[in-house]
Amino acid sequence: MQRMRWLEWSLWAVACVCLLVCSFAYAQQRRAASFAVKASAPASTGNDTNVESGIVQSGTVFGLLRIPAIDLRVPVVEDDDTTSLLRGVGHIRGTALPGGLGTVGLAGHRDTYLRPLEKIRPQMQVEISRGRAMYRYVVDSTEIVTPEAVRVLDTEDTPALVLVTCYPFHYIGAAPMRFIVHAHLVSLVPETATGS
Repeated sequence: MQRMRWLEWSLWAVACVCLLVCSFAYAQQRRAASFAVKASAPASTGNDTNVESGIVQSGTVFGLLRIPAIDLRVPVVEDDDTTSLLRGVGHIRGTALPGGLGTVGLAGHRDTYLRPLEKIRPQMQVEISRGRAMYRYVVDSTEIVTPEAVRVLDTEDTPALVLVTCYPFHYIGAAPMRFIVHAHLVSLVPETATGS
């Protein structure tokens, strides 16, 4: 009888932990959806972002990343620290911003927002909206590298985009490798052309 009572309480404890984990995941998903809506709105010119100078404060949502072919839609947040990556994909400091010269580097978790990247293929279209401007890229290639391979963020001759996430996608724990997507800019629809 004592064992049955202990088993019952253990199962209740496990059920409560599972409920808490699911609630947290659901809350994060709802929060991300909320940020995605804000990111698709015109960029703010308030205290947290200065669009004209390209200065964006850490943790600020300033854009939206879309890959229609794999049903990916996620906010772009300044910085790739732990807090920022809970809100979306993070812009890697030191890389170009969309619309700037050089390579735009974006990083995100493979167990949250960037899991769909396992289905990405060359020639797929990638879109980044920032304010009313839309930047369209086409995927050139993917590769798997070690975390030390920072060469993937080297500046290209043409405006480029690099997406970074952990690999393997279904690895339990801290994944040992990085999955990289390389894309090049094919078109820009400026703010004035997209306004209504």
